[in-house]
Amino acid sequence: MTTGNETGLFEKEFAAYVEAERAVAVSSCTAALELALRGLGLPPGGKVLLPAVTFCGAAQAVLHAGLQPVLVDVDPRTAMADQATVSRAARACGCPHAMMVLHYAGAPAPVTALAEAAQLPLTRVIEDAAHALGTAVGDRPVGSLSRATCFSFYATKNLPIGDGGMVTTDDPELAEGIRRARLHGMSADAWRRDMPGGSWRYTVEGPGLKANMTDVQAAVGRAQLRHLDDWQRRRHELVRRYTAALESLPGIEPLDVPTPGRHACHLYAVRVTPEYGRSRDELSELLAERGIGTSVHFIPLHHMPYFRATATIPPGGLPGADALFPQLLSLPLHLELADSAVDRVCDELARLAQPHTPPPPPPAPAAAPPEPPRPTGLRTLVLGAGEAGRALARDLARTPQFGLDPVGFLDDDPDKRRAAVIGELPVLGEVDGVRETVLAHGIEAVVLAIPGLGRERFRHVVGEAEATGASVRYLPSFIAALRRDVVGSDMRALDVHQLIGRTEMHVVSPEARSTIVGRRVLVTGAGGSIGSELCHQVRAFGPSRLFLLDHDESNLHRLQLELYGDALLSDDIVISDIRDRPRIDQIFRELRPETVFHAAAHKHLPLLERHPCEGVKSNVRGTENLVRAAAAAGTERFVLISTDKAADPVSVLGATKRLAELIVSDAQGSAPEGSVFTAVRFGNVLGSRGSLLSVVAEQLGSGSPVTVTHPDVTRFFMTVEEAVGLVLEAARMAEGGEVYVLDMSGPVRIVDLVRRFARSLNVPDVDIRFTGLRPGEKLNETLFSSHEDQTHTAHPRILAATSSAPRENPSALAAVLAALNAAAERNDTGAVRRVLAGLFPGFPESASGRQTPAVMADPYPDDF
Repeated sequence: MTTGNETGLFEKEFAAYVEAERAVAVSSCTAALELALRGLGLPPGGKVLLPAVTFCGAAQAVLHAGLQPVLVDVDPRTAMADQATVSRAARACGCPHAMMVLHYAGAPAPVTALAEAAQLPLTRVIEDAAHALGTAVGDRPVGSLSRATCFSFYATKNLPIGDGGMVTTDDPELAEGIRRARLHGMSADAWRRDMPGGSWRYTVEGPGLKANMTDVQAAVGRAQLRHLDDWQRRRHELVRRYTAALESLPGIEPLDVPTPGRHACHLYAVRVTPEYGRSRDELSELLAERGIGTSVHFIPLHHMPYFRATATIPPGGLPGADALFPQLLSLPLHLELADSAVDRVCDELARLAQPHTPPPPPPAPAAAPPEPPRPTGLRTLVLGAGEAGRALARDLARTPQFGLDPVGFLDDDPDKRRAAVIGELPVLGEVDGVRETVLAHGIEAVVLAIPGLGRERFRHVVGEAEATGASVRYLPSFIAALRRDVVGSDMRALDVHQLIGRTEMHVVSPEARSTIVGRRVLVTGAGGSIGSELCHQVRAFGPSRLFLLDHDESNLHRLQLELYGDALLSDDIVISDIRDRPRIDQIFRELRPETVFHAAAHKHLPLLERHPCEGVKSNVRGTENLVRAAAAAGTERFVLISTDKAADPVSVLGATKRLAELIVSDAQGSAPEGSVFTAVRFGNVLGSRGSLLSVVAEQLGSGSPVTVTHPDVTRFFMTVEEAVGLVLEAARMAEGGEVYVLDMSGPVRIVDLVRRFARSLNVPDVDIRFTGLRPGEKLNETLFSSHEDQTHTAHPRILAATSSAPRENPSALAAVLAALNAAAERNDTGAVRRVLAGLFPGFPESASGRQTPAVMADPYPDDF
């Protein structure tokens, strides 16, 4: 009555039948799907693509495995996902971790092509073969194509044991893991403990559930497996009889098969199209009155409230599934069905038809010349469909270079909502529904166009929008604000596409909230431009506490006013220098932060060349202090903000930041269980305090020449929103020790950027003075060192730097750090440079003879 020898024999015989190396019997197909997903070792909240038209149990398996279902639209002609819909869903969720492919009704699905569309290897694909015992893709049986295939033996299936399931795989580790997990994670032979001579000793090494197959089920399955080929031949005879009888009946259309192979004929599903003259539901009721039962497989997942709230739905919805569902109908198909019964069903279908002749279509208009491609911008929701909002949406639609693509309005006016469409854009709901609308429609930017919105409600709406990861921007006069922000201190609304030749990316996903919500979060360098923007986004994600740490009390005071409207009314402001180890230890002991974002650093490249000891004290010693304190306090997530100058460093800034990366990576090796230490590398951040454009704006405003170091100097650029998104996504994805980098497409020549920027300010002829490269500067930055490989991650625009060089042992790094810190404490500039030169090939041991006062007077901190 439990798992035993019959189960083992059934597994071997079933594996041989589907030409798989291994099979593991479980209690149901849903359990098979969940165990297979768990066996992939995906990160918590990992995104799994699955078709919108599937059984609800498949989506529940994803959720029970701690993962995030991402719904994929289907082709109405096949009821299955295709390459286009998979690609769209993959883009919508950032980048999927895995995919579930359904062989709907027993038809073969193009597994390899769908995996390629998702940019996933077959090792991240699980097949839902509940309908597909006997199916083949090409000449390969389903069960031997991907990492794992999950079969069902439910009472209505092709091998109807009554219930039960099977996982087939060629991966011995996956098979063994599922074998343990199906019985509470107990050691594989634990079922023998209750047999004569059995031992009570067993162990549990991982998660599990009660999902084993009994020997009774297995014995029935073994007996039935001998008859399966005969049963399949009968199913094919019935399907051929249906198809021949219905071929000439308008409006009853069998589903197409998407790829060559063998059909298992589990269901005979058809589409009831308008040509039939009756709706699907009317036909189903009329057939039921005549004693003919039908069904619908399946109700699309996004039509059910639970999955609308828990699954990711691509922007634009799932039109294929919506079009298919009202037409989908499964006709009777089972082994005991007589030929005469099939004939009777087909006769009734013909008798009930009410075909009509549709009116001829109007003549097609003359083909218009194709429009030039427009830049694709962030999907933008406009709050307010009044005069300001309509004008804003119109201007943004006419000016794609701003990188914002309006897709709809929210408005509280019932008349506007009843109108449904205003100015060719839909009204998607009320203003207070901003959070649900952003998530449902894949919104990436929200613009508030309601000038009279009250202060408290304004804050509430902004907070709801920011909590989804969307970028929030404001009126009055949005277009004017775009221009003003460029020359002011807040540069969050730049015309990115025009300046750097690519559209702004929406990097952060709503799932990043999982690393923040309900947790104690500490941001170092909170008063800086990156730190303060990070604090805004973190606060929107709902931490239990947000601690703002900086040594500059004025910046902290300003930031708390921005965040809360008042200041100095809580204990969440922390004044401290990260160099002060006893103070940092005290802070971590008392506050016990669970997530730490380390943005504090000295970043002014030319000044650090003159004062390398100070760079070591902050960027190296300060990072050591924080990492040590975080490990002692049990911090769960620690993210260092580094720079692209850490790749093959030739400057003090780059070298000290590379050492900070090594400190973080080394900390992972000795970190407490559950703690993750990781780093991100920024390019040059547009809009950060003292960055290139703010200095250029000042020079243009004063009429002085714009200073650039070299005519051919290039740099990588990112916006503040992209930078913060990279940090939050890294915190979500990190497993420990990685260095993440945003794929910024390519470097930008500084001269070109300056000229474009000047033109945007109506300065057509900009006077540029070249000052020459300064100490520590490269002509062209890189994102990766020569000994680092680029590795793709689960996010399509985030890469990881993986070192291909032999790993330094921790004691060697500790010895170098001790010597470096000792030299810095003595303020021995020469010794500091010698240690750095010994560590990093290409780093100059001496900076003498290269500096001139005139050059050092140039204002750029980021080496332009």
